[in-house]
Amino acid sequence: MTISSTQTKTIYGGNGSTKVFAVPFMFPRDEDVDVVLTDTEGLEFKLSLTTDYQLAGAGDSMGGTCAMTLPPEAGQILTIRRNPAMTQEVDYLENDPFPASTHEAALDKLTMICQTLSERLDRTITFRVSSAISGVELPKPSSNQLLGWNADGDNLTNRTPSDFDAVLLPLSVNEGGTGATTSNSALTNLGLTAVGRAVATCTDTTQGLAALDAEPADTAILKSDIPDTIETIYSDDYQTLTGNDLTLFTPTRNKIEWVLNEASTFDEITPTTPVSLIFYIKPDGNDLSFASTYTMYGDDFDAMASEVRVSLDINGNRKRATVANAKEV
Repeated sequence: MTISSTQTKTIYGGNGSTKVFAVPFMFPRDEDVDVVLTDTEGLEFKLSLTTDYQLAGAGDSMGGTCAMTLPPEAGQILTIRRNPAMTQEVDYLENDPFPASTHEAALDKLTMICQTLSERLDRTITFRVSSAISGVELPKPSSNQLLGWNADGDNLTNRTPSDFDAVLLPLSVNEGGTGATTSNSALTNLGLTAVGRAVATCTDTTQGLAALDAEPADTAILKSDIPDTIETIYSDDYQTLTGNDLTLFTPTRNKIEWVLNEASTFDEITPTTPVSLIFYIKPDGNDLSFASTYTMYGDDFDAMASEVRVSLDINGNRKRATVANAKEV
């Protein structure tokens, strides 16, 4: 027998019903065939002979068939390949007969082994024929490292992402990131309101108008370079606050001016959506105490400052107040 075909592998797509598949190449024994199932997520599983499949046609020059116990599902891939054991089992003894069939079978197996190795090499990364590079080796895998060329460009090495101007997520706010790995969690960490988060994800004017629930007379104002003003909660206008507490306070702007006439209380604000507010407070010698539910940052409130700016960030259970005292003027 001769090995006239170079085919050593065949691939089929599953349909949920077909169970019998052709093996279009010669294989001496059932053990010389591998059957691999690739699932819809790309994971490969080597199947077991007799348990997952049965073969017929071993030794036939035209090949045979592979009968699956369960049919591959749609989206799954079935790979059948010849993979003979790389052993030499023919023992020649001096002065013994030299049968042609035995000698030819040994050569056939050697040819099959060469074809198997060729198929494997065809799936590897190689350099061009004209390349003079040799001796390239993969480095030992290292956590959170990228594979790249060394400074001499003649071998591979592990590199940190910063070598390629790249970063690993999540990147903390202190490092210039958002502390998140998805757009939704990034917007949440940035403290945007529901409207701000909706607008931030828009890709065109129509989506932006829908998110704002607005239809200005001239939609070009949303893209204009001139300093037109759109009146929203993020207006440059201030909301004026009177009284000595925030019990009945409802924000209509994100900037609030508050002149203290007596010792006052910065009570807890519980909006229905995440909100970021800035209070411009003129203490005029009056102290201001903060509700215990706030996480405080920045300065201690200075009643003698000309102005104290309190940046308020509320997002769910996160309530943060940052105090910045202006210098006395």
